[in-house]
Amino acid sequence: MAMEQQHQQPWPSELNSARQGHGLELKDKFTVRYANDARHSNDVGAIQANHPVPPNCTVYYYELTVLDSGIFGKIAIGFADKSFKLTRQPGWEAGSYGYHGDDGKKFIGHGNGEDYGPTFGTGDTVGAGIHLGRQELFFTKNGTRLKVAHRPVRAGLYPTIGLHSKGEIVQVNFGQKPFVFDLEGMLAEEKAAQRAAVDRIPVSSGVTHKLVRQYLLHYGYKETLCAFDEAAGLAREAQQQPAAAAEGAAMSAPSADPADAASALVLRSRLRKCLLAGDVDGALALLAAQCPVVLADSGRFGEVHFQLACQKYIELVRCGRVEEAVLFAQSTLSQLRGPSAASVESSLRDVVALAAYQNPEASPLAHLLGRGQRDAVADAVNAAVLTVASEAGGLPASPGAAAPEAEGSWAGLQLRPALLTRLAEQQQPMGAAAVATPPRPVSRVEALLQQLVAVQGALHEANGGQGWMFNLQEYMLGPTT
Repeated sequence: MAMEQQHQQPWPSELNSARQGHGLELKDKFTVRYANDARHSNDVGAIQANHPVPPNCTVYYYELTVLDSGIFGKIAIGFADKSFKLTRQPGWEAGSYGYHGDDGKKFIGHGNGEDYGPTFGTGDTVGAGIHLGRQELFFTKNGTRLKVAHRPVRAGLYPTIGLHSKGEIVQVNFGQKPFVFDLEGMLAEEKAAQRAAVDRIPVSSGVTHKLVRQYLLHYGYKETLCAFDEAAGLAREAQQQPAAAAEGAAMSAPSADPADAASALVLRSRLRKCLLAGDVDGALALLAAQCPVVLADSGRFGEVHFQLACQKYIELVRCGRVEEAVLFAQSTLSQLRGPSAASVESSLRDVVALAAYQNPEASPLAHLLGRGQRDAVADAVNAAVLTVASEAGGLPASPGAAAPEAEGSWAGLQLRPALLTRLAEQQQPMGAAAVATPPRPVSRVEALLQQLVAVQGALHEANGGQGWMFNLQEYMLGPTT
């Protein structure tokens, strides 16, 4: 059985009856008997599984139960490559590995065995596993894991068993029923040990505090930031020293003064509140009044314009104002069809299709009506404002700037030809001049998580692309299913 498999690749599920060694009789897809007299070393009855060990799993494991050990109990369990001779025991040939029941020895690619574990026979259940993350081969007997048999061992090998004395009968378990060995428990212990090792790494409370604080500041959670400061006894200090209050913001905009993010905090907090409440027009009014560059520069912030336009349409559908949504799509979103990049075209198609469902909340596109969609748009707008703030050295108040009417705010957000041109340029052939895009500001927490993903990816690559592929969401939140 392949544990924590991440891709739907075929994995061993039964014995391959199309290829087998001498003297074997298959009673079903999992049970096999040796009927020959076994007079020579080359009349072994070996058989493999129907598929090799998949590369993208943490551990692959299967078991064999000895129903009858026959005359001599010359039964072996292990792994071998596709070209393995099925008239030989696993472990006797190069590219094969085996644990033999008659003498308890392990065989690693040649006929000279090494002392390894106890013998096994009638009534015993033995298992063979490959820990792909560590490239380790191991075996078990009656639920007890034996020591590491060999390393390195790679994926692509086939589960292989061998019988070599008359009357031997075995039954193989590829995961179609519970294992005798607690494989899930072994993996849980490994994860617990990894977390314990991480927990032992000393991290000062001050570092943790700064990371949390900078995250709240970066994403514009003003009220939460104030409550956090108050709980930490820093509220008065934060009020008296704005620059100190903005500590860590330089990571959001490396070229900006640390106070830039703090100077835009009120605006960014209000923008987030508007967007999380579904008030896209209110957010546009705030941008037009206090950060008009974001609306004016469609060349750099075209993706933000696109997200805001799509969110406007989604909110109209959410409120049941379908006719208005259709008119808005015809007047605004329709401009993006044709010259849009493939990714934009795909997103646009999903957004527009939302109105086709009588009950969009129960449709396949229901995720567009969820909190995550609003959060994504709010994050994009927040990043754009931070970019402008870093370039301008902050966003001073503009007393003379009046907020436009909500209905007319879309006049300040024309999906201009510059945006269409930029989207079209994304489809230019390789070697064409690329349009400059401002780096997206990130919080320190996000930067650390990006580094974690990069390191895990490098480790996976160094491991030959085998073993569990790191998934940040699954690691932080657990499996989704």
